[in-house]
Amino acid sequence: MGLDLVISSYSAGNSLRKSSTSHSLIDPSFPLYGKFFARGNADGRDMGEGAAGAARVVSFLTDYGLDDPYVGEVKARMLSVCGEIRVIDVTHSVERQNVLHGAFLLYLSYRFFPDGTVHLAVVDPGVGTERRCIAIRTRRYWFVGPDNGLLYPAASEDGILRCYEIDLDAYPRYGGETFHGRDVFGPVAAELACGASPKMREVDPETVQKLDFGRPVVTDRGVRVKVLHVDRFGNCITNLRADELPSWMRYGDTFSVRSAGKEVRARFARAYGEVQPGKFLLTVGGTGFLEVSVSMGDAARQLGVRPGSELVVEQNEVGSVDRG
Repeated sequence: MGLDLVISSYSAGNSLRKSSTSHSLIDPSFPLYGKFFARGNADGRDMGEGAAGAARVVSFLTDYGLDDPYVGEVKARMLSVCGEIRVIDVTHSVERQNVLHGAFLLYLSYRFFPDGTVHLAVVDPGVGTERRCIAIRTRRYWFVGPDNGLLYPAASEDGILRCYEIDLDAYPRYGGETFHGRDVFGPVAAELACGASPKMREVDPETVQKLDFGRPVVTDRGVRVKVLHVDRFGNCITNLRADELPSWMRYGDTFSVRSAGKEVRARFARAYGEVQPGKFLLTVGGTGFLEVSVSMGDAARQLGVRPGSELVVEQNEVGSVDRG
């Protein structure tokens, strides 16, 4: 799906290598790589069984967009079940039917919510088929949505404790089988947020549909990465985490970035404003992942990439510096 982007000189079979300490790009105490990534509470303890749902907060992520009444209908159903909840919209701009894209945005955002939040996520191209409707209990949260891999990266990182299959017979559908977000997932999320007991049965967590973001492939001079998200500024956010950057990536050096039929030069910078407007750059953004960006421009449009595309980044020459 999508085009190939190459940050070059990669070789299949080479594994990711950690950056050396001298070239580390992040402070070890940076929240995304410290206690925020710890499972359980900030002090390392698991939540008590009764803590999930105590926040009465539901986070809401979908590919519904905002042109139709779908988001409003789901919220209305949730508030009809429990009027005391707070619903926080994460995004409704997941690329249509792109489960990988939705899973990544959920993975980025879930950790910032208070303990006990119920994460409702719906990117569900298999709605109405044999795929299961599930609720996953983790150390800090609940996750509710389709069993298609959407929930797995976030839930597994937080630590899956139990998994449940929702009893569809207990949740009447209005007009057909194509809107489980409103008719099933929304009511279940609201029940959990209010401390009620939805109609569901426990299943083996090992049966949950798994999904991963793929592993970058790193060599001495290049790395192949996958674009997991393109934000509204056109920044291409990849699957290469800041704490996994190879030792040869140094600030100020320039690299070639290749996609299918296109190649550009990009300087590795700490901020977008360090390069001239219109110039490409590589940077570690607020997500904690490597981005390919254009200062005051749209990298995704210029490179012709979308979530799922691959990129190859390659050194131009040892120690090359481009101050543009």
